[in-house]
Amino acid sequence: MAYSIYQLDHDLRVFLLLLGTPILYSLFLIFRVFVIPPAVTKSVRTRASERALPSAWRTVNEELDTSLDCHGQFWWRRTGILLAELLHDAEYTQDRQRDVLRLFGGGAVPFLGLERESGAPGWKSFMTDDHHPIELSWDWHTGQQAPTVRFSIEPVSRAAATMKDPENWSGDRQFRQVLPRILPAMNTQWLRHFDQALSPAVPPEGFMEGHPSKIFYAFDLEEADQTGKVYYFPGFEARATHQTNLDVLVRAIQTAPRCSDSAPHHLSAALGLFQAFVRDPSTAPLELDMMAIDLVDPAQSRIKIYFRSRETSFASVRRTMSLGGKVSDPWLQPGLRNLKRLWDNVLDQGDVPEEGALRGTTSTHRTAGMLYNVEFRLGSETPKVKIYIPVRHYARSDWQVFTGLREYLRGGEANGQASASIPHYGRALGTILTSALENQTGIHTYIGCSVQRGGELRVVSYINGQTDKFRPEWGASN
Repeated sequence: MAYSIYQLDHDLRVFLLLLGTPILYSLFLIFRVFVIPPAVTKSVRTRASERALPSAWRTVNEELDTSLDCHGQFWWRRTGILLAELLHDAEYTQDRQRDVLRLFGGGAVPFLGLERESGAPGWKSFMTDDHHPIELSWDWHTGQQAPTVRFSIEPVSRAAATMKDPENWSGDRQFRQVLPRILPAMNTQWLRHFDQALSPAVPPEGFMEGHPSKIFYAFDLEEADQTGKVYYFPGFEARATHQTNLDVLVRAIQTAPRCSDSAPHHLSAALGLFQAFVRDPSTAPLELDMMAIDLVDPAQSRIKIYFRSRETSFASVRRTMSLGGKVSDPWLQPGLRNLKRLWDNVLDQGDVPEEGALRGTTSTHRTAGMLYNVEFRLGSETPKVKIYIPVRHYARSDWQVFTGLREYLRGGEANGQASASIPHYGRALGTILTSALENQTGIHTYIGCSVQRGGELRVVSYINGQTDKFRPEWGASN
């Protein structure tokens, strides 16, 4: 009896989520409250935890059962479950799902700090607005490429934000010891250089950039292997040396191996374009937040500078994506037309003039405004700009984000596999999350968009696994 009701409950919720009918979904939730007896609901939750979790998670969960303490178990049973569901619905092979979950459970989970329900003050990570030190993402890709899943973390020590480790310096030191196990093929040439160039000899204390975070790591999970990125915050070196963030970043890049002006494939031309845009009097003030590198050979690596603009009109997006007209790319204009269509769907801006600012979070919030990165590669004279739309601030709800993405992906012939993956992504969210999708924001943090060849958009959904929005059976120990 409980099993069949669970099946009906689960299947109807996912179906209505994919159908995109909030009214029907709300009526169904009312039906569940008043029609399904409490005893059956409790039984449903018990059976759900036995049956509905991906088999890869159940296998790895048994393996990790005795190796994780209470803090590790907290993060594994929350973020590990959501990661497992995304891997499953992105249709990774069973072997690959297990390999990724083992790497995550053994290599990342022990470095996420104290459990959030422990009552301790905890580390105020800049990774997400509610200070979770982890973010997941779903890369929709373009053409016929299947979706891939990523995760990003800030290593947090158990003593972070206490007198023993007030600045969380030991979190990164401890994580570096296991990083080679997660990325056995990583190249550390640029890692060693930027560690030195962006870490002050006497680091200042406190919130240099409105937050205490100093370094992030991200892992792209392909079917065959994983690759990594590291993110630095230049504000600490800038304050220690009385320079601007831009000056610190430019010097660090220009002195990196293979990047000097005397090198055959230097970055001077592309870097100069970006500097000219930042310093142009007509450019609105920009906040240079982070820099990232790939942990691969510098010949294949990218250097990305992340910057924020408090302007939120689509007209400002057009200007920034072209660096004020300084970037000449034949695919940029068709790409911006696609971006406008996505923008209108996700943010409900179809009737708003392009010069109109978005309504939502006050512009003084630390993560308000538009986030961008500008990408440089050795041998390329043209930088490439990507936008991260902070839907957590400007969309009406996570439901609107999902349905807006769905409409955009279904409306483009070139979207190929991404369009076919919509039910898989919806199923992952519907399986784990409650009806909070309908009228709240915060699960989707950003929608990242970059223009590809032919004007296609490569879209990435960034997800904050807020455990207070998990269905009750996933919030309990299993």
